Amino acid sequence: MSTMIAAPADERTSQMTSRSPGRGTRRVRPAAEEENVLGARFFLSKPGANGSSPELGRELPNEGEAKVEALKLGVTYYSVQEWRPVPDFGGKNPELKREAITRKGTA
Repeated sequence: MSTMIAAPADERTSQMTSRSPGRGTRRVRPAAEEENVLGARFFLSKPGANGSSPELGRELPNEGEAKVEALKLGVTYYSVQEWRPVPDFGGKNPELKREAITRKGTA
């Protein structure tokens, strides 16, 4: 006849939640960093737009506000980034790089 001894609940829980260090870790981005995409501007679509081409409506200061307003109004929102081409003649072959345009006070 075999006898089974149940482990206390605390022991089982600690065994199930223990993980090896360094595995499965993720870098967590702060919410502010997520919303402030470099040079991004956020617009609601115009009500009644058919979606065949973007029709930008009201501009909002950040993505969080754009999401909430779009949900309230039942429309979509756009994220737009503006870039300026910059020539780079420093290397062996000339290159065109890009530089983000940031605007202050857009709202």
